[in-house]
Amino acid sequence: MSEVKTGHPDGLMTLFFSEMWERFCYYGMRTLLTLYLVKSLMKGDAEASLIYGAYTGLVYAAPILGGRMADQYLGYKYAVILGALLMALGEFLILGGNEFFLYAGMGALIVGNGYFKANISTIVGKLYEDDDPRRDSGFTIFYIGINIGALLATTVVAYVGETYGFDKGFGLAGIGMLLGTFIFWSGRKKYAAAPGLEYTEEGKKKVVGPFNMIQLITVGSFALIPLCYVLILNNEWLNLIFLGLFILIAISLIKAGINEDKSMGTSIWKDRMISLLIFMVINITFWACFEQAGTSLTLFADRNVDREILGWEMPASMTQFFNPFFIIVFGSLFSMMWIKLSSIGKNPNIPMKFAFGIIQLALGFLLTYVGLILSENNLVPLFIVMFLYMLHTTGELFLSPIGLSMVTKLSPKKMAGTAMGAWFLSFAIANLLGGQIAALTGSGHGGNSNESEGFSPETTIEEALSQIGDKDLETWPSFYEAPEDLEVSSKERKEIEIAQNITLSKYQSIKEWVIMRNSLENDISLSEYMNSKTDQVQIVDANSWINNEDWEGLRSRYAELVYSDFSLSEKERPMSLSDWGYYKGGLEELTDTYADVPLQEAILVQMENVQESRLNKYVSVFTTIGMVLLVIAFIIILLNKKLEKLMHGVK
Repeated sequence: MSEVKTGHPDGLMTLFFSEMWERFCYYGMRTLLTLYLVKSLMKGDAEASLIYGAYTGLVYAAPILGGRMADQYLGYKYAVILGALLMALGEFLILGGNEFFLYAGMGALIVGNGYFKANISTIVGKLYEDDDPRRDSGFTIFYIGINIGALLATTVVAYVGETYGFDKGFGLAGIGMLLGTFIFWSGRKKYAAAPGLEYTEEGKKKVVGPFNMIQLITVGSFALIPLCYVLILNNEWLNLIFLGLFILIAISLIKAGINEDKSMGTSIWKDRMISLLIFMVINITFWACFEQAGTSLTLFADRNVDREILGWEMPASMTQFFNPFFIIVFGSLFSMMWIKLSSIGKNPNIPMKFAFGIIQLALGFLLTYVGLILSENNLVPLFIVMFLYMLHTTGELFLSPIGLSMVTKLSPKKMAGTAMGAWFLSFAIANLLGGQIAALTGSGHGGNSNESEGFSPETTIEEALSQIGDKDLETWPSFYEAPEDLEVSSKERKEIEIAQNITLSKYQSIKEWVIMRNSLENDISLSEYMNSKTDQVQIVDANSWINNEDWEGLRSRYAELVYSDFSLSEKERPMSLSDWGYYKGGLEELTDTYADVPLQEAILVQMENVQESRLNKYVSVFTTIGMVLLVIAFIIILLNKKLEKLMHGVK
C-alpha cells in the first residue's frame, strides 16, 4: 500500500506559473483578435468570424501533432520551450500591423501552442506516480493557473489593447509568454525528476546527413507557419480536412473496439467507442456555441451593450473576463457539490451532466431576448451579458471537467492516445464551426466587391505597382503618418495612420469616408452624395488606381480632416473612419424615402437603423441557438438510458 503523501512536488508551482503566462499570451491574443480584424484591418464581421474560427480550430488541432512529436522525439522540456518561443514570436510578428504579419503571427501561435499545450500538462501528470492521491489535487491547482492567466488576459490585455492600441495589447501578451518561458527554464531543476523530459534516442538519431530528427522537426515547425497561413486564408478547406479526420478517427476507434472485444472475449468496447463518438458530437455542439465569446458576443458587447459603469466604459473585449472569473468563483463549489451529491447517491450520470450543461448554455443565449426587452437606445444592460456568461460558465463546469476523465475510462489502454487525440479534434471542429455560426450574425463592410483577373479588393499597392511595371514600392509615398505636433494618444495615432502598402479595399474605404466628410461640409442631400460617391470610388484595374491623380489629393485631404478632428473634443469629433465602415452599409436604401434630406440627417437615421437592425439580428441568432440547444438537451435526456447502457458501467 503506497504511502499517503502530503504537499506537492516543487515543480508544480513552476509549471503553474509557466502555464498561467502561456494562457495570458493565448487569451490575450484571442480576446483582441476579432475587434482587431474588424476595427483595424476593416474586415467584415462574417469574414473576421471565419478567420477567428479557422485560427482557434487549428490551435486546438495542433496539440495532436505536438504531443506525438514530444513523445517520440523531442522530449517534453524541449517541446514546451520550442512552443513557448514560437508563441512569443507570433505575438511580436502581429506588431507588423498588416494582414501578412497577422497571419504569419497566427501561424506561429498555432504551431507553438501545439507543442506547449500538449506537453506541459503531461509534465504535471508525470510529477506524480500513478497511484499518488495528490494527482487530482495537483491538476486542480494547475487548472486554477490556467484560469488566472485567462482572467489577467481578459482584463489587463483587453484594457491595454482597446485603450492604448491593439499593438500594445499584442506586445504585452508576447512579453507574458517570454516571462512564462523564463519561469519554465529557470525552474527546470524542480521538475527534473519527471520522466520523458529529455530528447529520446529516436530523436537523436541522424536521419538526413548530419541532421537528427530533433533538428529536422525544429526546422519543420517553422515551415508549418506558412501552411497555417494558407489554411487561415482558405478556411473553407478546413471543413473537409476536419471532417475527413473525424471520419478516419471514428472508423479507427470502432475497429479498435471490435478488436478489443475479440481479444478479450467481451462485447463492451465497441459500444463504448460508439458512446465516445456520440459524446464528441455533443462536445462539438456545446463548444461551437460557447466559443461565440470571442466573436459574435464580443461584437455584440461592442455595439449593443451599455458598458458604462459609474462614468467608466468597460472595453468590449473585457466582457470576456466574466468566464474565467466565474470559473474561479464556482470551480471549488462545483467540486464540493459533486462530492456531496455522490455521498447521497444523487450525482447525475455523464449523459445527464452533458444535458444540464447544454441547458445552461441555452438559457444564457435566451437571456439576450430579455436584454432586447430591457434595452434603451438599442443598448442592452451590462448585467444581461454578465448573467449570460455566468450561465455559460456553470454549463461549462457541468461538462468540461469530466470530459478528459471520461475519454480515458471509455477507451482501451492501447487506444488511449488516439482517443485523446479524437477528443482534442472535437474542440478543433467546434471552434471552426463556432466561427461559422458567428458569421451568421455578421455584416460585411469594406471596399467594392468588383473583381477582375489579377485585381481585387485585396490587391495591395505593391501588387498593383508590379502589374503596371514602372514603379516600385520604395519610391511610393506612405499614405499618412501623423505629424509630431498632432496631440493624440498612441492608440489614436495607430488608428489614424495609414500604411504605405494598403489594399484597394482600405483605399476605397478611406475615399468613401473623405467624400462623406466633404459632402457634410457642402451640406448636400443624400441623393447628391450617393451620385458623387458612385462617380468617384469605382476602380477596376491597377492603372486606374496607381495612375489616379486623386491619390495625392486624397492623401492631403485625409490629413486635413484628421488634423481638424483632433483639434476638437472627443464628443465634438465627426464620425471616424472605422465607425463609418460599420454604419455606411445600407445608406443607399434610404434614398427612396430620404433622397432630398441633408446627408447629416440621413446618416443619423442610418445610425439608428443599423443599431436597431444589428441588435435584432444578434438577438434573433442567439435565441435561435438557445432553442436549438434546448432541443438537443431534451434529446440527450430521452436517450440517457441508452447512452448509459452503451457506456457499460463507466461513471
